[in-house]
Amino acid sequence: MKKPVIICVDDEKIVLTSLKSQLSHQFSSKYQVELAESAEETLELIDELIESGTDIPLIIADYVMPGMYGDELLVRIKEKLPETLSIMLTGQATAEAVGEAVNRAGLFRYIAKPWHESDFLLTVSTALDSYTQKREIQRRDRFRHVLAKVISLALKPETLDQQLETALTSLLSMPELASGCAAIYLLDQNQEQLELRTQWGQESDFAASQPFSTECEQRVVPNGSKRPCRFYLPLLYQGTPMGALEVKAQSSANCCQELPELLASYAEALAGIIQLKQYHHALEKHNAELEHTVQKRTKDLQDAFEQQSKLNNILLEANRKLDFYASMDGLTSLYNRRFFLKLANSELERARRYAHPTTFLMLDLDYFKEVNDEFGHLAGDHVLEQVARMLVAESREADLIGRLGGEEFAILSPESTLQQATRLAERIRTRLNKEIINFDGHSIKLTVSIGIAEVGSEEPDIQGAMSRADKALYKSKGTGRNTVSIAEAES
Repeated sequence: MKKPVIICVDDEKIVLTSLKSQLSHQFSSKYQVELAESAEETLELIDELIESGTDIPLIIADYVMPGMYGDELLVRIKEKLPETLSIMLTGQATAEAVGEAVNRAGLFRYIAKPWHESDFLLTVSTALDSYTQKREIQRRDRFRHVLAKVISLALKPETLDQQLETALTSLLSMPELASGCAAIYLLDQNQEQLELRTQWGQESDFAASQPFSTECEQRVVPNGSKRPCRFYLPLLYQGTPMGALEVKAQSSANCCQELPELLASYAEALAGIIQLKQYHHALEKHNAELEHTVQKRTKDLQDAFEQQSKLNNILLEANRKLDFYASMDGLTSLYNRRFFLKLANSELERARRYAHPTTFLMLDLDYFKEVNDEFGHLAGDHVLEQVARMLVAESREADLIGRLGGEEFAILSPESTLQQATRLAERIRTRLNKEIINFDGHSIKLTVSIGIAEVGSEEPDIQGAMSRADKALYKSKGTGRNTVSIAEAES
């Protein structure tokens, strides 16, 4: 699999040489660096990389170039690659040009020439981490969607073969298993031999039967350059063998580190579905024989509900295992408190070096406890997810957004004055004030209180600004909520 590519664009060869030297020294083990001397050459290079399926996480572009300026180039790139991040590197851009690039092209950062190498590499590292985290979140969501869909099959009135076919189709829809194939085996009556029950995918080379094994297996099968990767997982329900799952990925390069863990959770869910289907079949037969015994039938139904509860526990356990990304809040997919403060302090160091304005916003949902009390905690979780999406939508790509805990959020806004931060806060407050969040037939309205503090150029860390913003937040709370307050300047 080709390394992801970082593209550097500048009309001065000496600048490109310097960029490639610094980037290659720091990131060559994971990324490839490509150079372009004009906007037109860059767009041609991007088309070639897209056609070859190569990932492009970052563009570093000069502002003043012949033919097409850097900000216009980044706008064109954003249309082709909306997920790709961009850094503008120039000594001639005005504040208006930088602001235009931030707004139109989603500029991640701006660095002035001549740059400080350590600051430049820190900025690039932050951008690459941000891009990787976003991709990992998307992958985690795909994994959760597959697991949730498989477990939901237990509630549908379909035959077991239909459920198993739907489960395999959902599994192979993931990009990590693109063009792969999978098969499910069930044990015969003697509980010794596996018999092929259903298969799905591009190939049909699975054995009709094979001995059962309780050992998981993963191996790469040589096959030219593709090297397909096979997985064998026994289907065990509370230690009882039900069958086996066999999966063949077209290329081992597509198999991420989390795929074996996903398949293990997937196999556990499949075993639960098979066991529940068999249990329901036996229960129906038993009830047909003992319909006259109401008490017995009630007990059997209770057993069925217990089995469903166990399946729900499987889903909860699967979600716990997939919350592997420690820097992200598992509910809202925003940065968690620890990682947010780490990034904020890194951004503060950069702002201090260049004396750039930076602001800190503290946000707290008003009367959120009443949502949980009136509609339940599931409704509260849904509200927090929707608020997180709204914060991302209203903020710039350069802003850092985190969930500090409970219903409290924070935004660090680089290159932002108090006036700009106030406009952002008012935009967020107004939108949430108008927003109606629907959940389970209920319409939920919320407001938010916000405190804003300017980060001082000499502050050693973010704690001081965070404390001032927190005091301003409490001022908003004390003056009736649904209000934006600005922290008083330190004397």
